[in-house]
Amino acid sequence: MDEKVDKKTDDKQNIEILQYNVDLRCDYKCADCSRYFDCTDKRKADILNYWAYKATNKRMEDVKHKIVVLSGKGGVGKSTISANLAAALAARGYKTGVVDLDLMGPSIPRLLGVADKKMYLRLGEGILPVINEQGIKVMSMAHTLKDNEAVVWFHDMKKSAVEGFLTQVMYGELDFLVIDLPPGTGTEVSSVMRYLSDMDGAVIVTIPTEVSQKVARKAITLCKKAGIPVLGVIENMSGYVCSHCGKESPVFSIGGGVKMAEDMEVPVLGRVPLEEVAASDSDEGKPFVTNHPDSASARAFGQIVDKIEKSIGDK
Repeated sequence: MDEKVDKKTDDKQNIEILQYNVDLRCDYKCADCSRYFDCTDKRKADILNYWAYKATNKRMEDVKHKIVVLSGKGGVGKSTISANLAAALAARGYKTGVVDLDLMGPSIPRLLGVADKKMYLRLGEGILPVINEQGIKVMSMAHTLKDNEAVVWFHDMKKSAVEGFLTQVMYGELDFLVIDLPPGTGTEVSSVMRYLSDMDGAVIVTIPTEVSQKVARKAITLCKKAGIPVLGVIENMSGYVCSHCGKESPVFSIGGGVKMAEDMEVPVLGRVPLEEVAASDSDEGKPFVTNHPDSASARAFGQIVDKIEKSIGDK
């Protein structure tokens, strides 16, 4: 009898957590607020006077188009998509750059064949990005780290790094700047979305699995809150193409990312299959879109870039 009473009392004391909110006592430091995109306070406009906002837009005034690539979770091939998107745009004659803001797992330099190159500072002007053999300008934290070096990143450090990448690098005249963001919706992602006021759009990368789709939906929701157009969803690793017979097999299933895009009412950019050449080319620092242009992956990517070009148009 006593046990039943205690159990009933415990149930009354357990309150279901419906929503997590940060401290609502506003200090009006909008640049650091985790609730920035949910806030309706008109004083939020003060971020227009924040130094990093002004400096970013000044530094980027010669960059015509800016595209962010993001995903809900890691391991979906987001950086591979970013590197090949930049390579595909450069192959079409566009002046292209890539910013690797995946601070804890930078891989863009390896994917674009410049992992062994160093960055340099031009006194009084800014940081010179590394340039690969295709002419793509690359900026990544990987250029400042030693092999196997681990850096513990806290919020303020991430925010400072993002501000440095956006305000101190000499990107010069570019037709496209591809910004590779880390998985999730953390500091790096929200900072970029705040500081770049004229973003052309976002590319969302997912794989067909339901686990990946669920978190990718959060990335789409954040883009909508931030007022950033979603250019579309790429379903990566969508089926496996055999290098011997060319037959496609549904290793991770097929079509999940397409269905998610339809449910979230955003465009579908296309499906990129899992293929051996994509893996080997990535390890060698050679984008598959240029190293194996006749592969199934490269052909699929060509159609994706066609859609992005059409979507952005002459903005």
